[in-house]
Amino acid sequence: MNLARSHADFLIQSPAAQQMISQQPYFANDKYLVQVRSQTKSLCFEYNHCEPSNTKLRGDTLKRLLPHTKGIRVEANFFCDYGVNIKAQSGVFLNHNVTILDGAEISMGENVLIGPNTVLATTSHAKDAEKRRAGECLSRPIIIEQDAWLGANVTVLGGVTIGEGAIIGAGVVVKSNVAPFSVIT
Repeated sequence: MNLARSHADFLIQSPAAQQMISQQPYFANDKYLVQVRSQTKSLCFEYNHCEPSNTKLRGDTLKRLLPHTKGIRVEANFFCDYGVNIKAQSGVFLNHNVTILDGAEISMGENVLIGPNTVLATTSHAKDAEKRRAGECLSRPIIIEQDAWLGANVTVLGGVTIGEGAIIGAGVVVKSNVAPFSVIT
């Protein structure tokens, strides 16, 4: 199976992918979703093990991993689930050990700074234990507007918008929207 590198291709491959993107409950153990995550993890591994001075290989690998981004910088180690659901404008910087669980779209405006060990988690598991054991999940988008800065060890949960120019201090868990130009510590 070729890894779906466009959003449209990704959506048509599986009913579970369509449910996931449309913010409906879906099963993360769907065969197609498991295959795509596996292939994406291989690309993450390839990117994370590129020689830092080999900018051509790093750039080419990043384009395959994150096809809907332009002019961003990503430090190793970087991890994501699908890659195709991540959209980032120029000037975005992801520091070391950023993890993005992109079951839903994650949108980052220009010049967003993401600190080390940050987690952007669009996906959550079902609250009901039986559904959780069966693999049911729900993914909701994350929007980070231009010039926002997330410090080290920040966690952002699905369904959140972080406004333009907002600053999120180290170690904060963001569970609700953040107004533009706010400082959260």
